[in-house]
Amino acid sequence: METDPDIQTVEKGFYCKLCDVKIPNEPSLEGHMKGRKHLHLCRLRAKRKAQEENSVYVSGFKRDTSTSELTEYFQQFGPVAEVIMDKEQSLYAIVEFAETASTEAALAQLQHHLDGLKLRVKPRERKEFKLASKGKHDRTKPHISLEKLSHELCLVSSVNEQMHKMVEIFQLSENDSKARQLLVQLLQEVFIEFLPDCQIVPFGSSVNTFGVHSCDLDLVLGLENTRAFQNRTRMSEQRSLADQQTAENQSEDGRPEDSILSDVDLTTATPAELLELVAAVLRKCVPGVHKVQPVSSARLPVVKFSHRQLSLQGDITINNRLAVRNTRFLQLCSGLDSRVRPLVYSVRFWAKQKQLAGNPSGGGPLLNNYALTLLVLFYLQTVSPPVLPTVEQLKHMACEEEECVIDGWDCTFPSQPISVPASKNTDDLCTLLFGFFTYYSKFDFPGSVVSLRAGPFFLSRSF
Repeated sequence: METDPDIQTVEKGFYCKLCDVKIPNEPSLEGHMKGRKHLHLCRLRAKRKAQEENSVYVSGFKRDTSTSELTEYFQQFGPVAEVIMDKEQSLYAIVEFAETASTEAALAQLQHHLDGLKLRVKPRERKEFKLASKGKHDRTKPHISLEKLSHELCLVSSVNEQMHKMVEIFQLSENDSKARQLLVQLLQEVFIEFLPDCQIVPFGSSVNTFGVHSCDLDLVLGLENTRAFQNRTRMSEQRSLADQQTAENQSEDGRPEDSILSDVDLTTATPAELLELVAAVLRKCVPGVHKVQPVSSARLPVVKFSHRQLSLQGDITINNRLAVRNTRFLQLCSGLDSRVRPLVYSVRFWAKQKQLAGNPSGGGPLLNNYALTLLVLFYLQTVSPPVLPTVEQLKHMACEEEECVIDGWDCTFPSQPISVPASKNTDDLCTLLFGFFTYYSKFDFPGSVVSLRAGPFFLSRSF
């Protein structure tokens, strides 16, 4: 491992440049090197290198030139794997060949002409491979310095007020929320053209009331209704005149807009095919979107993307109803007691400063914000008297219309805080914060598992 160029020895451990993560010791380093994320990035780097070696940069063509026209021209040098067009202004394209020999043949030809214009063809720029979320890491640096934060906190007179100040400083601003709403609306308008009756639903930090500046926009693409629509459409085998006219509208690569949909039978498509479908719509049809990357090897298959103008990074998963329901649960907890958000924000900031949490790349040995939030909520369930009820208690407070079972999991709880009796706990934030540290300083983390459903913790061996 000492000769691995990706690994550097640093104070208190190691640093993996490829994954942008610190590793505390050699056993953890060995596990990291064999881990799914590190191996995935190694494969991705090798793939990107091969793509660059097999690609040429092309410019000088007419703005209305389609990818199919470029493909037809460059196929004289060998099979073309993909043509990626500059969809913002159509000023250039990247032509990727299936074989390196084809790339060399295209570059060896001194002149190229298409539609009476001379094309400029040159080798594709070789870029150093960097983790796709590197920009994300830069974005998540604190938008306020520690010095300024200390000054702001010193302007208020008590710990309680300081904790409320933490929320005020770090929570999503009105502009942050509006930007996310705009992007959700844009994606909904685009995707519904290809996937009738689909829904783009935000979940996670952007909407669970615990978001911070520059957090990712997590989205679910709901296709349950679209699958039924597809069945009815295929069974009828009929198209209206309006549908035929819509099909005549061409996308930027010269294909009919609905051809992206018709290429995939949603009733039998594999998760990988669905991801590619989502990625294709993002690449071809959503203005401002770039760095689109399907990740089918993740625990939950996802399509990652960035939006240039809004400076947002997003993830799209498919039919992930549990994630949406989990977000509703966090929203409910936040609405049940005004002390929940200040405690969560304060603990998360403390943990990040102590390098216990805040993996910038989403992996590594540290806790993520979601795990920290659950630890806070669990503590608030166990304090006496409880600040928050358990999930099991919430279930019995819900009405019949609020019953919800997803993939066999009972996710029933009230939709509104007004349905839940107010807590009898009167501790102030300072007392609860002290109690949080006291509780977990004595907690047996290796041998116990917390359960927000039941309230008490369980021994690990019982799972």
